[in-house]
Amino acid sequence: MGKREIDGWTVCSGAFQSGDVPAIADVTTHKEGEPESSRFFRVVTDCSFAQLEDAKLASDVVVDRIESIDENGVPHPLTY
Repeated sequence: MGKREIDGWTVCSGAFQSGDVPAIADVTTHKEGEPESSRFFRVVTDCSFAQLEDAKLASDVVVDRIESIDENGVPHPLTY
C-alpha cells in the first residue's frame, strides 16, 4: 500500500486486479484528528497485470503523482 503525507493530509492507496480487467487503484485521503475528513477515490488504470503485486505498484504510482490536496481532501492530479 502506498502512503504519503501531502498538504497535511495522509494519502493511502490499495489495488485489486481481476483477470483481463484493468487494475483499480483505491485512494483515500484523511486529515489526522478529523474523522469526518476521510475521502475515497477510485482510479481505473489502463493496464491489466498478471500479478497482484504489479497492480499494487500501479496504485503506488497514482499516489506518487499526486501534487496537492485541496481543502476538501481531493487529490490533484488523480491519474495513473
